[in-house]
Amino acid sequence: MKIIPIRSRMQWQLLTTICSTLVAIYIPLNIVLKLDQTTYVNFFYWFITIVFSVDVILHLIQPSIESVMQIDIKTARSKYLKTWFIFDLLAAIPFTFLFQIPLLGLFRLLKIARVAQFMYLIRQRALRLRDYLLLVFFVFWLAITAHWLACGWIELRHSNTNIDDVTKYVTSLYWVVETLSTVGYGDIIPANNLQYLYATIIMLFGVGMYGFIIGNVANILAKSNPARTQFFNNLEQLKIFVNYRNIPISLQKKIRDYYNYIWKKKLGFDESIFLSGLPQGLQNEVSVQLKKEILEKIPLFRGVSNEFLKDVSLHMRPIVCIPDEYVFKEGDYGNEMYFVIRGKLKVISSKDEISVLTDGDFFGEIALFAENKRRTASILSVTYSDLYRLDRELFNEVLRQYPGIADHIKKIAEQRMGNDIKGGN
Repeated sequence: MKIIPIRSRMQWQLLTTICSTLVAIYIPLNIVLKLDQTTYVNFFYWFITIVFSVDVILHLIQPSIESVMQIDIKTARSKYLKTWFIFDLLAAIPFTFLFQIPLLGLFRLLKIARVAQFMYLIRQRALRLRDYLLLVFFVFWLAITAHWLACGWIELRHSNTNIDDVTKYVTSLYWVVETLSTVGYGDIIPANNLQYLYATIIMLFGVGMYGFIIGNVANILAKSNPARTQFFNNLEQLKIFVNYRNIPISLQKKIRDYYNYIWKKKLGFDESIFLSGLPQGLQNEVSVQLKKEILEKIPLFRGVSNEFLKDVSLHMRPIVCIPDEYVFKEGDYGNEMYFVIRGKLKVISSKDEISVLTDGDFFGEIALFAENKRRTASILSVTYSDLYRLDRELFNEVLRQYPGIADHIKKIAEQRMGNDIKGGN
C-alpha cells in the first residue's frame, strides 16, 4: 500500500483543523440562536460532511503521521479502530440533516479533539517555537471556550427575550470575558439559581486559567534563555566558593569572564552531553555534520571514507582556552592534535611569533604518529578559543579498524615530518 506523504497529511490535517474550528463556532450558535439556513450555510454543512467523511477514510488507510515513522500500518489501524474511529465517524454523520434536530450537531464537536492532536504535532515539529506556540494555542482554546460559554449564557439568560441576535451574543461574550478575568464589574448579574451556579463555574474556571497562564509564562521565561540561568547559577557558585576560599581578585575575574564567554558565545551549550543522549547512529551523523568542514580541510584526511570520518569525529572532544593560556609549550611531549573552531591563537617558537591560527586551522597533527615527540613550538590563545582535541590513543583505535587508510595517512604524515610543520608539532 502506498504511503501518503507526511507533507500531504499535514496539509490535510490543517484543512480538517480549520473545518473543525468553524464547526465549533457555528454549531453552538445555531443551537441557541436558531440561525437561518441559507444556501451558503447548507453548502458549508455539506462541505464539512464531505471533509470529515474523507478524513475517516484517510485514517483507515494511514491512521496517523506517526505510524509512518514508528509502527506498522496494520498495528496503527487496529489502534485507530479502538480509539479515534468512533469519534471521527460520529462527527462525519449528518445527524442534524437526517433528524432535523440542531442539538444533534453537538456530535460534530467531537472533531475538536483532532485540533488538539494537530497542535501537539505542530509543537513537536516546530521545536524553536514550541514554548511560544503553547501560548498561541492557549489563546485559541480560551477563545473557543469563551465562545461556548457565551452561547450557554445566551440560552440561560436571553433565550426568551426579543433582543436581536448580535446584541445577545456580544452582551453574553462581554459577561463571560469579565467573569473569566475575575474583573466582575457587576453591570450584568445572574437572575436565578441556575445562572448563579453557571457564573460560579465560570469564575472557578477563570481562577484555574490564571494559574495556568502565570505558571506557563514563568516557565517560558525561565527556558527562553537557559544559558543566562546557568550563567547566574555559576556566579552564585563562585560567590559561595570565594566565601570559603581565599581566591585572588584577578583569578575571580578570569573565572567570571570565562562564565560570561560561555553564556554569550557558546550559549551554555555542551555538545558532548547532547551527543551522549543520542543513539549511536545519530551520534555519528551529528558528529560528522558538526566537524565535517574541519576534517575535510586536513591533508591527512583527504580521500578517506565517510565511515572513517564518522569514527574520528566521535573521538574529537571540545575544549575552551581562555586568553593568554598556552594550549601547549615548546618542548612538551605531544599526545594530541587540535582543530580551531573559533578564536585566534599564536604559534611561538623561541619567543618569536611564527604565525597566527584562526577558524578552521589545525595544529599538532604529527603528535598522532610520532610517539614521545616534543613540541617544536608553543601555542598561545590570544582570545577565547573553541577547539576540538583528538588524542593519539583514541585515534589509533580508529586506525586499527581501517588498516588501508592507516597506511595512507601514515605515509602523508611521514612526508610532513620532514618539513617545517605549521602549528608547532
